[in-house]
Amino acid sequence: MNRNELLELQSIKEYPSLSILSPTHRTFPENQQDIIRIKNLIKEAKNRLQKEFSKVESEDLIKKLEDITGDIDYKNALDGLAIFVNKQVSKIFYLPFIVLERVIIDETFATRDLVFAINRSPRYWVLALSEKPTRLFEGFRDTLNEIKNDDFPVVYEGPAESESPPGGKDIKNPKYRADQ
Repeated sequence: MNRNELLELQSIKEYPSLSILSPTHRTFPENQQDIIRIKNLIKEAKNRLQKEFSKVESEDLIKKLEDITGDIDYKNALDGLAIFVNKQVSKIFYLPFIVLERVIIDETFATRDLVFAINRSPRYWVLALSEKPTRLFEGFRDTLNEIKNDDFPVVYEGPAESESPPGGKDIKNPKYRADQ
């Protein structure tokens, strides 16, 4: 999640916009109960939508909700989960803190917890320099994702091991090498 995604969610004003928030668990076997908890929240959301709207009106939204909840990765969940669905959007966010369990149907999405997550957890970058490919990682709290594009990873294309490095005629090989 980044600020642009948050601003996009906050800019949408369409009724109904469904927000489902739930605490989750990071480890097995506790994360097995998360599947049941989310199914119960989805059932609650479906019941509320069907009470307020006709079957035809709520059918598309319920289908989108069922589709996106199939994408939840319970094995790699953090401490909280936020699901946002309406006619335009269907998104899942994993939160690094516990949230209150709730289902909200409103004109806007319930993004307070996302704002808290962004303000609490700044992004950072890690540059791993080496003779092997130099790599760049983007970090957010305890998660690192490697950046792979035209610029990264960078492969070292300097002199071979047997050649003397520039300006060091007596230095053939370094005394210590990571790959020995």
